Amino acid sequence: MALRAAIDLWAASSTHATTRKRDELLVKKRKAVQGFFNDVGKAPGDVSPTDVARWCQRLVKKDGRRAAAATIYARVSFLSSFYTWAQRDPTLSQQVQHNPAHLARPRAPRPYQSESAKAWTDDELQRLVRVLQHRASGGDLVGKRDLALLLLYTSTGMRREEVIGLRGKDVHTTADGLVIGGRIKGGRYQAREVRDPEVTDALLDYLRAAHRLHVLKTDAPLWTRHDQPKLAGAPLSSHAFARNLKRYARAAGLDHAHIHQTRHTYARIVAEETGSYLATQEALDHASLATTTVYVQRITVKRDQHSRAVARRRARTAGPAERGGTQPEGREP
Repeated sequence: MALRAAIDLWAASSTHATTRKRDELLVKKRKAVQGFFNDVGKAPGDVSPTDVARWCQRLVKKDGRRAAAATIYARVSFLSSFYTWAQRDPTLSQQVQHNPAHLARPRAPRPYQSESAKAWTDDELQRLVRVLQHRASGGDLVGKRDLALLLLYTSTGMRREEVIGLRGKDVHTTADGLVIGGRIKGGRYQAREVRDPEVTDALLDYLRAAHRLHVLKTDAPLWTRHDQPKLAGAPLSSHAFARNLKRYARAAGLDHAHIHQTRHTYARIVAEETGSYLATQEALDHASLATTTVYVQRITVKRDQHSRAVARRRARTAGPAERGGTQPEGREP
């Protein structure tokens, strides 16, 4: 009971109050850490790095396949966070002398390196959009919603939960399109312009068809369920949209589809249009340029954005001879 209480305190203190889906994250944290101690059957102070390493090896799914590397890394990171918190507590620190999870934590996997997370080509993106446009034009409400989602994802490069977690009050219509605000990775609030008229039209078309235009001034979820009567009006989860996206991809002749491909596709297009890693980094809101290079492996041609400005300056400052004139009399060339 004391350990369970400590885990609850750690989870609450290590999760910011403004974190989106905070309750779900708290459950995930408690489950990971409590599951570890149930598995090893030891008190926190008796756990060794070997115990953590063996636990990682036992993290398998019911069908016998190993859990994803990112899942294992996340669970060990939760455990390491718990030990770090315990070592700061005056009472618990007497029992916990070291952090076995920190010593046994596997290397962080490189993000989104699987085939299913690669950027779509322009042709693949066009085919996928056409499938959804056909559904939306036929009056299918789910199709209208998912078209607006796909266009918003690919036009902004926003992360999976940043889009799904939008509330009505986070979206404002303007003469030029939309201004979208909300919590982004790291807990910061950021607003961004979206000047793509297709995004605006698709979003408003969905909200009108669903009789939900009024949500734009409220704290209600922007995206809701419409596929089952019992779930009507419930917030849409990213998993539900991901399942739909896979079906649309099959209809478009794509081998696989993952929501994060929308961000990779956005990164590819920005990189190709600007020819700049720095511009792509800024567009993706990456803190590190190294992360951007995961999304954009290479830029074939670096766009020339400066030579014309240099040429203008050169022409203005050049002397008569440099501009084709003659040397002043009495001077050597």
